[in-house]
Amino acid sequence: MKLVSFKVGEQVKFGVLEGGEIEVTEGFNGRRTGETLKLSDVSLTFPIYPTAIFCTLVNSPRMLGVESKEEARNMLGSPKFFIKLPQTVIGYRDTILAPRSGVRPEVEIGIVVKRPIKNASTQEVRDSILGYVAFNDVTAPGEMKEDMYYAYRRDPADGKVKRMAVRGSHFRNKNRDTFSPMGPFVVTTDEMSDISGLEMRSTYGNAVVQMGNSDELVYGAEELLRELSKVLTVPKFSLVTTGTIGYSNAEEASEYKLEAKEAVLSVEVEGLGRLENPVKVAER
Repeated sequence: MKLVSFKVGEQVKFGVLEGGEIEVTEGFNGRRTGETLKLSDVSLTFPIYPTAIFCTLVNSPRMLGVESKEEARNMLGSPKFFIKLPQTVIGYRDTILAPRSGVRPEVEIGIVVKRPIKNASTQEVRDSILGYVAFNDVTAPGEMKEDMYYAYRRDPADGKVKRMAVRGSHFRNKNRDTFSPMGPFVVTTDEMSDISGLEMRSTYGNAVVQMGNSDELVYGAEELLRELSKVLTVPKFSLVTTGTIGYSNAEEASEYKLEAKEAVLSVEVEGLGRLENPVKVAER
């Protein structure tokens, strides 16, 4: 099934998308009411407002600056996560507010969790997945310098405590209003049982920014959920993203950015649809 959320006037409703029609449901993934609407008569919004957003960091060789998945896995050691706030979520064709310092798309697959999991087994993880959604981990690399600071830390290279530059957290570059587009729908596991071998791409205006395949991801959906559930209870209706596939022409992937301009920023995942969002350059 394809689960959607949409607006009719100012009223938000939920439904199941089949072809060009929506069968209205009682809430997200709820019982069908018998009401049917044409897709062309409504405005889609984000299909679910997640209770939490757990994003996976550097989960592909290109994001680490290497070619081999084996080398990337050895470099990582385990999946790495950061958090985005749910209030940053927007939906299909909602506007992204980009800082003047520039932005970039990060095409990702969002995993929607339908029940809480903690210290989950492989089977418990599989049973916890409601479905998948296209997600754009919009990033403003130029803003990260504001979270950089200096401190006396032990240098792992020589073991001496010295004044060092500390990169800081993923806050100003990730947690900005409108920086978590998702949609246009959630595809449930009865229609998409796994996310291997899916073509992934992103574009900005008329230019292709990313092109690749979900098989590039170092850690798969089940591995990510198992690892995350070791740390904390993953709540019902949370979103866990897979990380992105990287950039072919980036000298250093974390610094890669594009000029902020008014154009459509989009991500597309095979089977999960194309998520389009116009960009507006923020005044401040």
